[in-house]
Amino acid sequence: MGVPEENHTPDTPATTQADHSSMMEKEFVSGKPAGMGVLGTNATGIESRSRELDDTGSDSPVTPKPEENDPTTAATDEHPPAQSEKMTKKQIVVVMFALCVALFLAALDMSIIATALPTIANQFKASESGYSWMASSYLLGNAAVIPLWGKLSDIWGRKPIIVAANVLFLLSSLMCALAPNTATLIAGRAIQGIGGGGLVLLGQICVGDLFSQRDRPIYYAMFGMTWAIAGSLGPVVGGIFTEKVSWR
Repeated sequence: MGVPEENHTPDTPATTQADHSSMMEKEFVSGKPAGMGVLGTNATGIESRSRELDDTGSDSPVTPKPEENDPTTAATDEHPPAQSEKMTKKQIVVVMFALCVALFLAALDMSIIATALPTIANQFKASESGYSWMASSYLLGNAAVIPLWGKLSDIWGRKPIIVAANVLFLLSSLMCALAPNTATLIAGRAIQGIGGGGLVLLGQICVGDLFSQRDRPIYYAMFGMTWAIAGSLGPVVGGIFTEKVSWR
């Protein structure tokens, strides 16, 4: 009959219940479910680390990190406080008055010669080309050097360059007043336009440097009003000086 096979007795419900009770005791003692291995260890480590962070940071307030697209944060970073916030109202008034006066004179000289041209051309016996150049030379010099004035102010600073533009405008005006002939008057008008272009441009640059974006429209509106008044008064003032005093 051969070797009798060993009798294998299947687990009884009592044995299975005993093993399950033993596993539950191990879980209670070790603090982690039996059979989880590495996963159970990692979960326990993460939980322990979280408890340490909570303990060490419980006394310190939590500061929320600003979002990248937060408009308030972006506005603070991109637009630092304006220089006008450090100035008194009196200083702002003085600065704007000086800039508006410079702009007024530069705009006035564009149109003041219009009513004086016939008298000047008659005195100098100017040709037709000379007649037209007396008026257009100022505009040509004004438009030609605008990029140059801006670059020079970036290199040397606003104040010395705007002072230089004022001095150049003053000397060229004196040159026009003392001009003995048409050529000298045309040259003086061209140089006067160069100085006037610097006054117009640098005034706007100074407003951009001094004031915030919210306040700039107010001061640019002042410039626009000054320009309009000067342009409208130019022919009137030129005619009065030509008839009552002298075109010079």
